[in-house]
Amino acid sequence: MATVETIREAGPKYLALQHTLTETEWAVAALPQIADRLQKTEATTKVTRDNIRKFDKRSKDQLERFQKLKHHSVKQLWYRTVGKLEKKVDEEEKAWLKEYEQVQSAKVRLEEQEKEAAEAKRIHDDCVNAKKRNETAKKELATLLESLFAGPTPSFPNEDALEQELVAARQRLDDFRILTERQEYILRSLQRAHKFLLGSLQSLEDSLQYNTYDMFSRGSYADWMVQSALGQARDLATRAQFLVQEVRQIEPSIPHIGDVQIEQGNLVFNIMFDNIFTDMQMRQTIQRNLGKVRRATVVLQTQVLPEVGSKANGLGAQAESCQIEVRRLEVATWELRSRIITDIVGGGDTAASQASPHQTLGSTQVDPPTVPREPSPAYQPPPAPPTAVSLPAEESTDEPPPPYSVRAPRQT
Repeated sequence: MATVETIREAGPKYLALQHTLTETEWAVAALPQIADRLQKTEATTKVTRDNIRKFDKRSKDQLERFQKLKHHSVKQLWYRTVGKLEKKVDEEEKAWLKEYEQVQSAKVRLEEQEKEAAEAKRIHDDCVNAKKRNETAKKELATLLESLFAGPTPSFPNEDALEQELVAARQRLDDFRILTERQEYILRSLQRAHKFLLGSLQSLEDSLQYNTYDMFSRGSYADWMVQSALGQARDLATRAQFLVQEVRQIEPSIPHIGDVQIEQGNLVFNIMFDNIFTDMQMRQTIQRNLGKVRRATVVLQTQVLPEVGSKANGLGAQAESCQIEVRRLEVATWELRSRIITDIVGGGDTAASQASPHQTLGSTQVDPPTVPREPSPAYQPPPAPPTAVSLPAEESTDEPPPPYSVRAPRQT
């Protein structure tokens, strides 16, 4: 229970946490920008370093060719014969010196980029540490406020009423989440059942085609194919029926889709007495199965799924609305408790703390609450990193169901 004395005793800790939040608040907003700058600086440095490494290898090979041109007897003799030795040596030397000068300037630039990358890394580490301190201070401050104001607080009736409203809103949010999870599970199960029914219909259509082929052919191959397709249709229809029955145990208001049991007939009899009459009888059996599965698919697709989907969307919207209300009440509770402590510790007028939170809250926020404090200087990012130095181009299942009932209200 919060009293003036207990709040005054917690004043030093509260002020220390407030001071930490004020010092580290800049890191929360500046961290994405600082991390982006560090990434770009490191990438630029890596590109320049890779280009220098490639040039070093290429320059070494070119230097070897230049030296062989000057000292190798065969090449020297050929160029001396045609009268182009001095010209060729001069061209090779100029080309190598040009690339050498470019890479030396690139190495100097690389040193600057490495220094900038190290500085960006230091700033990034400081920002990360400051953000961690900010998050830790927020958690400790929330724990302190909860320990001071949790439960009945007769000395501060407005805070007590707001706390009760927040507890009730959180309970409603928990209930909506349970209902939403259950409804989403029902919807997913029915969608899978619909998929199985469509597969069963396809298998029955295949069996009907095999039966048509069997009526104008001789042999037992078509009979085997008919029975195989019917067996696959039976398995898919059975899985769909099981899912629907499981869902109806959770939500009895969902209508039954009808009987989808697949008749298969007698395979041995059809093979032994294979004639037009047995084929016609099997065709009638397949058509009856098709009628049952089609009716069940239509019921599931046109009646059950739209209703269940609409209900799931409605529960999701209600849960989202309740979530927004909970966040608003959390912000209001945080600000009211902070004002009470600030007034008591700072010696201000306690009557201000008794004002209605709905009148003093102002605009509604959804982000985590922030404690009122003196504005800190805005973070000024350093200049953008330089671009990389370009060097000469190188020569070329099934899931368990959720809880089925809403939890009992929590005791406040």
